[in-house]
Amino acid sequence: MLSKKGPLRYGCHIRSHGSFTQMGNTAIRLAELEGCSCFQFFAKNPRSLQLKIGYEHDAHECRLLLDGASIQTIIHSAYVLNIATSMQADDTLFKAHAMSLLNDLVIADACGAVGVVVHFGVIKHRDKLQGYRDIITMLNVVTDSWHGNALILLENQAGLHGGLGVTLEECVHIRNLCRKPDQIGFCLDTCHAYVSGMWNANLPDGTARLLEHGRHMDYWPYVAAVHVNDAQAAYGSKRDRHAPIGQGKISPTAMEQLLTSTELQGKMFILETPESGERLHSEEWELIRTWYALNDHTSHHY
Repeated sequence: MLSKKGPLRYGCHIRSHGSFTQMGNTAIRLAELEGCSCFQFFAKNPRSLQLKIGYEHDAHECRLLLDGASIQTIIHSAYVLNIATSMQADDTLFKAHAMSLLNDLVIADACGAVGVVVHFGVIKHRDKLQGYRDIITMLNVVTDSWHGNALILLENQAGLHGGLGVTLEECVHIRNLCRKPDQIGFCLDTCHAYVSGMWNANLPDGTARLLEHGRHMDYWPYVAAVHVNDAQAAYGSKRDRHAPIGQGKISPTAMEQLLTSTELQGKMFILETPESGERLHSEEWELIRTWYALNDHTSHHY
């Protein structure tokens, strides 16, 4: 089970430009400038399933840099990865997706990352129940072959492309039905939660309802990271368009209530919003720091 307590940790997605060490140096610079202590990056080309090789020395150097600065990281899997790929329909394609995820996990361990964020799964014109079966099959195959420390972090989705992964029930039940649930955690995306209809941030008690539901489902203890994204589109629209926090459709009060909740203390807050200037997300990070200070949470960072 992941820890519920800890210091305020915030950061963003960093482009690696093909070098993990370069990404690590950027992370350290932002840590010094902005107090960031967590980041997300791609292990390889995000638009391909092609495996990455010859990264070992670069990953080792990256890990030394990040460990020395007490910076935590997660990896985001390739956009094209689909864990709902059917083994029965196309065994070769299934193996390609499984091997890509395994490759990400190996790289995550080499870089010292906590885990690999994976979108819940896409089905097109297929039965939802079969989609869930295919996801469980994929996760079982991958975790049966994986013996490292990095976790698979299932991310809730916005609702298009088959509508899977838009409820806490789906995330929790899929994890529980896998043979090795201890190798699986969660990444909560706030934009996806809002546009999918999971989190009605427009209601005064909407955030309290989400938090209570997550407690009932035993979801929060297994959340490693939060993608802190505002939404350009309306509640329930299913449109995945990120906006800087405080500048979209999600109520800033609701976002503050969520991020300063006891359930999310110590989690990694990763921005995937549009970058702005040399310091990338300076105004958004200041907003998060202010929220934490106003709510009397442990707001130191390292």
